[in-house]
Amino acid sequence: MGHQISRRTLFRTASGIAVVGALGTSLTACGGTAADSSSGGELTMTWWGSDERHAAYKKSLAYFQKQNADIKIQETYSGYDGYFDKFNALVAGGSAPDLLQMDTTLVAQYARKGVLAPIDSYVGKDLDLTGFSKTLLAAGTVDGKLYGVPSGIGVNQLTVNRSGLEKLGLTYPDPEWSWADLKSISADVHKKSGGKVYGTDDGGGSTLQAFEIFVREKGSQLLSADGKKLGFTSDVLQEWWEYWEDMRKSNACPPAAITAPAHNDLTKNAVVIGKALFTFDSGVYGAGGSITSATLDFLPTPQGDWSGAREGNFVNGGVLLSATKASETVADSVKIMSFFAQDTTAIKDMQLQRGIPPTSKARNLIKAGLADTDKRNMAMADYISNRVAKATDVLDAPQPPPQGADQIWDLLFQSNLAIAFGKKTIKSQLSEFFDQASSILAQ
Repeated sequence: MGHQISRRTLFRTASGIAVVGALGTSLTACGGTAADSSSGGELTMTWWGSDERHAAYKKSLAYFQKQNADIKIQETYSGYDGYFDKFNALVAGGSAPDLLQMDTTLVAQYARKGVLAPIDSYVGKDLDLTGFSKTLLAAGTVDGKLYGVPSGIGVNQLTVNRSGLEKLGLTYPDPEWSWADLKSISADVHKKSGGKVYGTDDGGGSTLQAFEIFVREKGSQLLSADGKKLGFTSDVLQEWWEYWEDMRKSNACPPAAITAPAHNDLTKNAVVIGKALFTFDSGVYGAGGSITSATLDFLPTPQGDWSGAREGNFVNGGVLLSATKASETVADSVKIMSFFAQDTTAIKDMQLQRGIPPTSKARNLIKAGLADTDKRNMAMADYISNRVAKATDVLDAPQPPPQGADQIWDLLFQSNLAIAFGKKTIKSQLSEFFDQASSILAQ
């Protein structure tokens, strides 16, 4: 089940962008003029996902076709691996599907190559986006035009071993907590456990999204608008690493020997192995459920506790539904997008299969039938989404990550680890990080 969208996962899929660029003008050449009315013919739709997602889509689409007898849908689906390779081949051969599930990391590339159809003209007519926030729709917006409808909301939050906190007699943190609060309760965990458990895993490099929120709280973006440069200065990264160095020294987070094995291996995450109670890695409770028997709960990434701190959290769009520009049935595709966005039956059929539903209406419709952990997960996503929507000091949602963004995350992890092991000083590692990051993004 697609409970939560991790920005780390989004960065990992960015390698597909190279394939889009390699097709070059062949993609642009396939971009025809979309029809403005229903064809009454057959519409092809494709998506990726688990067997559970496939079953949910098929059930919903069967219901849609009963209500819209003039629209016949030919369905194709697969796993994620190879999905965009096949799509690229179909586009190049002039036989692209009419409607597809689109990756938020790739939408800008396909839109700018002329593969996807802009759908702004349908909004408020055949496309009902009531309840979708402007921030959320940004996930499908490229150069001011809408090219995809988000299926759900993805937020960056901490996964918490709630039962572990309760056993130590510690109060569960308020969701409006700060970085100072995280430091304080993490030190208390180590003390109350007799030194057996640390408070939080080492966030200095474990997930790029935690640092990204910290950067946004400082009023900067992780990357420049064009994705060619870092969007923050060295003093921001220095403060971040100094915070985590102090966390290690005070035993609020584990030493490097515990942190190192967890990179790209969730089974060795500090919460999963019982060495910490907080983790920034959303994968501990994500696709497929939990990989720990602990009772889990969720919290927003802490807020800045300095003067002038901004709201750092943001909402991304999970996956999108997009129409191809060469299609003669764009209007029918838009009706299907609107169906998944608003229809009560479709919302209940999909549950969490495409992520946490994008609107309060949809979240309210499914919450009664969810497992307790799913309810807590969705409630926190709802909390963060509402907080971001109300914030007056929040930056625009980040741009889709460019090719090489996954390497930036690896660089952050390895740099933090070098500092944690005492192999590098923060000052020396800062210079090396910026030099290497600049080379990666300039490619």
